[in-house]
Amino acid sequence: MKQIFISYRRRGGDAAAYLLYEKLTNLGYKVFYDIESLHNGRFDSKIFESIDRCHDVLVVLSPDALDRCANEGDWVREEIAYSIKNGKNIIPLFMEGFDWPSNMPEDIINLKNYNGIPLTFRFFDGVMDKIIENLDQRPLTTRVSDPEGKKRVLLWADFNNVVLDKIVKRLKMDDEYSFEELDDPINIMSMDLTKIDSIVMIVTDCTKFSNIELAIKRINQKLVNYVRNGGRLICTHDVIYRRTRNELLQEMYGCKITHFKAAEGVEYKKTEDCEGKFTSLPDEFVLHDCEICWGNLEYDVEVHFETPDGIPLVFSREYGNGVCIYLHPGDYKFNPPPSIGKPEKEFVDLLRESIKFEY
Repeated sequence: MKQIFISYRRRGGDAAAYLLYEKLTNLGYKVFYDIESLHNGRFDSKIFESIDRCHDVLVVLSPDALDRCANEGDWVREEIAYSIKNGKNIIPLFMEGFDWPSNMPEDIINLKNYNGIPLTFRFFDGVMDKIIENLDQRPLTTRVSDPEGKKRVLLWADFNNVVLDKIVKRLKMDDEYSFEELDDPINIMSMDLTKIDSIVMIVTDCTKFSNIELAIKRINQKLVNYVRNGGRLICTHDVIYRRTRNELLQEMYGCKITHFKAAEGVEYKKTEDCEGKFTSLPDEFVLHDCEICWGNLEYDVEVHFETPDGIPLVFSREYGNGVCIYLHPGDYKFNPPPSIGKPEKEFVDLLRESIKFEY
């Protein structure tokens, strides 16, 4: 589903529109940009259909961009009027030299009432930050099941999806849940997360979500918004390690992983916070990772499993209306380690209980 529509006057606005399209597409957004996106069919119906599928409309206001809007049938006018009429989140982008016309048609005069952003090529990264901050992020109140009534679970890992297939098979969650494996975490940016019950992000080798810093920040923000509005996020090992640069997730989890040491296996021991949770797991067990990692926890984080000497291994934190859960398994010597690649029963049980975690 397309998320963002770019309206612009080709004379004076084409370069800015193309740059917006490139930047937003590279960040994982679905963007309608007529030169790239319009295929065969009636131009007018295709344009309106595309606006219907978008939450956000960017209006590039180059010098004199609205002067021809006095003409009936002008397509910039049609796009703006249709967007206003259908309650889209409109973001005017003011290029240098733009002035409002002295007379504007009634069907687009309300464009003046929308909060706009100055658009300059010199500081384009700053412009992008402001645009993304103003994109439509509608508050969520409930999780929405898929059409078949199943609870949807998204999974992404920094290793071959064949292993994820094996893990899903071992979960044995029958028909109550449906699972969708992502090839790239950037795909989250173009998804409607109101329909997702749980998200699982497995990082075993200090893998970043993206090589683009702004993309990492936007993925982090979307995941944080997802949890705040009732979602369940399950992450492992290096997702909140300092070098993965997931700073917003570290803040949400109340922990930044900063220390690690080698290990032949990791001993898990239940804590008092585990009472009534993770009931399918024994009080003590071992998972075969090659590393123990940890960091300081905020006071409101609940630790469910720890090592015999008190290093937290499984913990959760209520955040807004949702919950984020941390599972320790994962390391750099094997990709993935035996605990996940095998996968070991206790890891599968931890993941299953996390997906069903009540809060």
